[in-house]
Amino acid sequence: MKVIIFGGTGWLGHNISKLLAEKGMDITIVTRGRKQTFADQVTGFRCITADKNDEGAMKEIFETRYTHVIDTVPTPKSLELIHKYGTAVKHYLHCSSTGGYAPLPFIPCDETARYGGFDNGTGWDAKRIVDNMAMDLFLNKGFPATVIRPCYITGIGMLPLDNLGGRRADFISDIIAEKTLDLPENGLALLQPIHVKDLANSFYLGLVHPENAIGQIFNICLSHAVTLNRYLEINAGVFGKKPHINYMSVEDMLKKYAGNIHEVGLRFLVCHMCFTIEKARRELEYVPAYTPEEAIEETAFWASKLNQ
Repeated sequence: MKVIIFGGTGWLGHNISKLLAEKGMDITIVTRGRKQTFADQVTGFRCITADKNDEGAMKEIFETRYTHVIDTVPTPKSLELIHKYGTAVKHYLHCSSTGGYAPLPFIPCDETARYGGFDNGTGWDAKRIVDNMAMDLFLNKGFPATVIRPCYITGIGMLPLDNLGGRRADFISDIIAEKTLDLPENGLALLQPIHVKDLANSFYLGLVHPENAIGQIFNICLSHAVTLNRYLEINAGVFGKKPHINYMSVEDMLKKYAGNIHEVGLRFLVCHMCFTIEKARRELEYVPAYTPEEAIEETAFWASKLNQ
């Protein structure tokens, strides 16, 4: 395999890059060079600085006959150019999100559910567009595409999801200080994480099981979901604390935090996120290394060190 990874210095991308290198694969990273947070994790890797949405750059990149492509943050333009110039590509995989299924029609949800993009103009709607494009290219042009849809991604390197539906830096500090946290509705909405290393492994498994992966969509999560109440309990328990929760309606929270909250994120937080991973287990031999509890705890502990 001659693998090219777009976004290979990002949070997910550098984890995929390191894993594939450990597996002995020949990899090349493409980055715009704008984000340097994880760049030191992939020093020594073959790296191209380019914009994947630039046709001239992509034409030049694919003069090298890469056989396998991973795109961590795909766009319609990047997919169009990969299809146009990647004439030697035997397998293309990109990262999407399970968020586009919301609101879920059944629980646990699976890959047969309608993927509506949650709300027009959101990041999840953008993923709907590029996912549909990838599957249309497979069906109509024989393009060897696979779509990986992760749940809430957690793990060292990224702040944990907070009680407002974002990733604010003081969330864990507030838990440790035993501050009362506002939580939407009754805290019974379900949340299902995926550890970034398990997510990276799903891309590797897709590469080595092309016969089962090409033309398919896979939901990649950990084994089970937890309620938002339980999520706060797990985070607090890392520090020997119990969460202090104040329940509020979504509308009241939007009024209280007006100008300091992402409305779509809060509304999404009260949507159930609960999925079966049986398809990935069966077709990709995907077995998560982390439990949801372990993933949440690890991230909380790491985040607590950032403010010390």
